[in-house]
Amino acid sequence: MTKQNARSKGYLALGSATATVALAAMLSSTVLVAGVPVTAWLTYRWLRYRAEWGLRF
Repeated sequence: MTKQNARSKGYLALGSATATVALAAMLSSTVLVAGVPVTAWLTYRWLRYRAEWGLRF
């Protein structure tokens, strides 16, 4: 169960990064102002979860 949660959190962070880059490329770089902090927060949650449960990469 913990690996599934870690995997889903990782995919969420990866999806957020992909969406941010894709929208910034299609629309404008102002999308980065909103997308980068959200992506950073989701990535932090993923890394913190993995560290809390002692999961390796």
